Amino acid sequence: MEIKDFIDLLERDREFRIQLSGEKYIHPQKPQYMSIDIDEKLRAVFKNRGINLFYSHQVKTIDLIRQGENVVLMTPTASGKSLAYNIPVLESIMDNPHSQSLYIFPLKGLEQDQLRNLNEFSGELGIHNAGDVYDGDTPAYRRKKIRESLPNVIFTNPDMLHLALLPFHRKWEGFFRNLKFVVIDEIHAYRGVFGSHVAQVFRRLRRICDYYEAGPQFITASATIANPGKLAEELVGLPFKVIDESGAPSAGKLFYFINPVESPYGVATRLFVQCMKAGLRTIVFTKARKITELIYTWTLNYAPELEDKISPYRAGFLPKERREIEARLFSGELLGVVSTSALELGVDIGGLDCCILCGYPGSVSSTWQRAGRVGRHGQESIVMLVAIQDALDHYFVKHPDEFFEKSHEAAVIDPGNRNITMKHLPCAASELPLRLNDGIYDMDKLMPFIDELVSRKLLSKSKKGEVWFPVNRRPHRDVGIRAVGERFLLVSESGKSVGELSGGRVFREAFPGAIYLHRGRQYKILDLDIEKKRAVCTPVNLQYYTQVLSKETTEVIEEKDEKEFNNLVFKWGSLRITQKITGYEKKRIFDRIRIAVHDLDMPEYIFQTEGIWTVIDRKTEAEIEDNGFELAGTLHAVEHATIACMPLFALCDRGDIGGLSHTGFPAFGRPAIFIYDGHEGGIGLSRRALEVVDEWLEATLKIIEECPCPDGCPSCVQDPQCGNSNEPLDKHGAKYLLKRWLFD
Repeated sequence: MEIKDFIDLLERDREFRIQLSGEKYIHPQKPQYMSIDIDEKLRAVFKNRGINLFYSHQVKTIDLIRQGENVVLMTPTASGKSLAYNIPVLESIMDNPHSQSLYIFPLKGLEQDQLRNLNEFSGELGIHNAGDVYDGDTPAYRRKKIRESLPNVIFTNPDMLHLALLPFHRKWEGFFRNLKFVVIDEIHAYRGVFGSHVAQVFRRLRRICDYYEAGPQFITASATIANPGKLAEELVGLPFKVIDESGAPSAGKLFYFINPVESPYGVATRLFVQCMKAGLRTIVFTKARKITELIYTWTLNYAPELEDKISPYRAGFLPKERREIEARLFSGELLGVVSTSALELGVDIGGLDCCILCGYPGSVSSTWQRAGRVGRHGQESIVMLVAIQDALDHYFVKHPDEFFEKSHEAAVIDPGNRNITMKHLPCAASELPLRLNDGIYDMDKLMPFIDELVSRKLLSKSKKGEVWFPVNRRPHRDVGIRAVGERFLLVSESGKSVGELSGGRVFREAFPGAIYLHRGRQYKILDLDIEKKRAVCTPVNLQYYTQVLSKETTEVIEEKDEKEFNNLVFKWGSLRITQKITGYEKKRIFDRIRIAVHDLDMPEYIFQTEGIWTVIDRKTEAEIEDNGFELAGTLHAVEHATIACMPLFALCDRGDIGGLSHTGFPAFGRPAIFIYDGHEGGIGLSRRALEVVDEWLEATLKIIEECPCPDGCPSCVQDPQCGNSNEPLDKHGAKYLLKRWLFD
């Protein structure tokens, strides 16, 4: 069936029309080309592949690279970004057969796709095996062979750079001495804790390059975000030029916003089946691994004849299984796939027709990234957002036009994060001793950290006090770059390692009795051994999840900044958070109904972070109570709703942010609300909140005002992760307080 015929069929469907809350057609865009001067051999290779013209953003990027600039290229998915960096790299190899480049991708699966592209181009130029992958899946014998016979381009990821290339840089001396380009693709994926760690890894990379007298150019590529230049500069520590206008064509897309009257998962499943029965190649994106598997199972129940035509795709699959599914999608053998965010990034999976988003992905950027998986071959396509019970989902199904008008979120990192920096300094010192005249690090700024590391016997100082060495020869394996805090091992009853989790979240996610999701499987935590830093678990398959009950207190360590508007003052600074897990609830997965409550006796978890807070003056407090609103419920509801709205302004998950509200905060003697970064040391999210505080509060009020529920629900003021079981909450008091802040 043609797309237009399927659209006619959908729009005649009464059930579909009832649930349709908005639609918008995105008109196709024509290509914009520019001329470019390239080597005739290279031009002939492109001509053989039908590439006779180059998009304007590709030409502008190549020109800047040729001028020696560090560049960040931000254009939509499927706009030919890789060609913009492959051309300068191929030119450098043609000019100098010993030229080296390093390609870095956030996920292992992306390397294979890009490697194939580069090697096909280079092969036609007579450059054989120009690139090779060096990552955790590369067998030992292959690693040795790659080091001994260096390809021109190494494809890797930040984890491998951190654990294998930088610690053993002397084995790679020839590579680093001739390093011409460092390509960092998908930089929008480097945010929060991961991005803050990667910023330190890239500074260590620059130290190694400096040591071998190499000054590589950095070329970065990003999906659309609010701050590509700032993010690239914070990640690498160098100035960048930004190219952010795409010259690539795009086919028309029809967006549907669906507000389901029943289970959103059931609606998504039926739409998935309808699309495939119409012969349309379809991808469903879910927000949870369990839901991915369930939609796959339900689809087979609805349409068993599709068994050989669909597949789930998520974390937990072996690399070989993933490559197999990707190849079947690309070839057209598969008609449909149900995926978590694992397929969001740039692996080319061919020309899909329909994208069903089962739940708002959490950001405008991610939504466009996922929508970009369809219509890649120039055909018209359909994107359907099926709202789940969440504040942001209902915000956009009620205001679909705002989705298209809203600017993309900022990717936030904290390159100076104290905890993360202190983890990487011993790694850097083990690679090359730290010196007062270090060419990359600002040693004056780092001296307090270095002195503390010396006192903790993690660094040792030379007699003259100008050079620092690591005490542990290989500190790298103690630093997990995708987490903050001490690492806990997840082990089976037999002691076999299952995985690891960060100490910062172990109390909330791996308490005895917790149902923990790891690599797509459910595990029940049997025991948590804090001294040995391990959680013992057993695999299960249950229809409930667990949620902690907790008590939290905070202490203001230092006020660093403030912002005032409408006589309202928000302060920002360092906080000390104390969390005490008191018990947990068991809740059914599909309707979140509580089925049991259990008590726990757990030790306190104390960590330092950054946060934003405001104090309620006496007049406002009196007015809240005089109007019949509950003070504690009002503050608690505002806390929840502001947390829910943070992902509108920064690329983050709700779980990255914490909050506290007090009817009488001891240090102030007044009621107060605190919103803080949920990671040790802070990762810049609350700082971003301070920058956009007025817009943030306006969006929060809108979500509360427009939710039709009488007293509060998960679509407005309830938080599924609340440690107090969402008690007390006063939705109407929250609405009153936000209006007073914004308009009085």
